[in-house]
Amino acid sequence: MSTLARFRSVIASVPRGKVITYGQVAAVAGFPGAARLTVRALYGETGLPWHRVVAAGGRIALTGEDGREQRLRLSMEGVTFHGGRVRMDLHGWAPRTRKQHRGS
Repeated sequence: MSTLARFRSVIASVPRGKVITYGQVAAVAGFPGAARLTVRALYGETGLPWHRVVAAGGRIALTGEDGREQRLRLSMEGVTFHGGRVRMDLHGWAPRTRKQHRGS
């Protein structure tokens, strides 16, 4: 699987009503510290739940109309905000790893 395909696979797996940060996507894809590659993986892709990827701390990094659309899409999925940030304590998502799965 290509590098960008790994990122896209992580993004595609984020469930409705949950969000993940750019940095978390990179880490799960196997590239910790490469949050900017997450942006590259999203660029020009259709069909991915792009609105479920947010900046650190739940901040919507997009500006203008794109940022408003992201907030609206998340709100329609039941995601709540405190100020301008997603309530990560309620809506943050991290996939289960194999180790976590075996131990549950």
